[in-house]
Amino acid sequence: MKVIFHPGFHKTGTSTLQAALRANKSRLTPEVDVILSEDMPGLTTAAKSYSVSRKPVDLALVIYEAAQVAGRINPQTNTTIITSESLCGYIPGRNGVQDYSAAPQLLTTISAAFQEVHPNADQTFLFSTRAAKPWLQSCYAQHLRASRMRLSASAYVKNYASSAQLGGILATVKSTLPSCKVASAQIEDNDKTRLGMLDRLLDLTNLPATKRASLSAPDWVNKAPTPAQMDAFLEINQSDLSDKDARAARLKLNKDIG
Repeated sequence: MKVIFHPGFHKTGTSTLQAALRANKSRLTPEVDVILSEDMPGLTTAAKSYSVSRKPVDLALVIYEAAQVAGRINPQTNTTIITSESLCGYIPGRNGVQDYSAAPQLLTTISAAFQEVHPNADQTFLFSTRAAKPWLQSCYAQHLRASRMRLSASAYVKNYASSAQLGGILATVKSTLPSCKVASAQIEDNDKTRLGMLDRLLDLTNLPATKRASLSAPDWVNKAPTPAQMDAFLEINQSDLSDKDARAARLKLNKDIG
């Protein structure tokens, strides 16, 4: 039995990958089962909470919720894919989180909880990654669209430059999970195969080639806003609007982006 975790990182094509898994979920069975963010709200919420507080009580909740998710896995299923960038905590820049420094502890804890429930499972972690500059730009756009981010783009990049050192986090995760395979795939390589990041994920499974050929290719999710739309979001966030009215204005603009 294999358990493959895809815990992010944020803004590395994760939404597109998850949409592809969601769309192909029925075609992947019975060889591969998929657990998405919406299937484990308790665990993702606990992980995000710990990334803010770093308190033992919140880490204990991560253990509990991870065990609950592990307990739902059918041991007769060949491979289970578990995907959510929230397993690494909040995206840097949200709720006071500066970087992914909570991720190694979170993933080590989640891995241990799964090991307790399924001691014979083969665990693998696959991270999607991205070059630092476009990653920071994408994170900034996400903050503008989803929160009251008031920083300019240049100020955001300066304040959160250290969070883009994804390779360092990967190295730490590898050292804290020596018994697990830890792999990574660059979002920049997604156009090299028909299914993009989904192909990299399925390379870790035993899914028959004929079944993989039947899967639908992913459509890109989270279209990037234009520079003019970015300016409009920043104007909303820096305005005197109430938080409620600013949220409504962002929602309307997000709908225009699609």
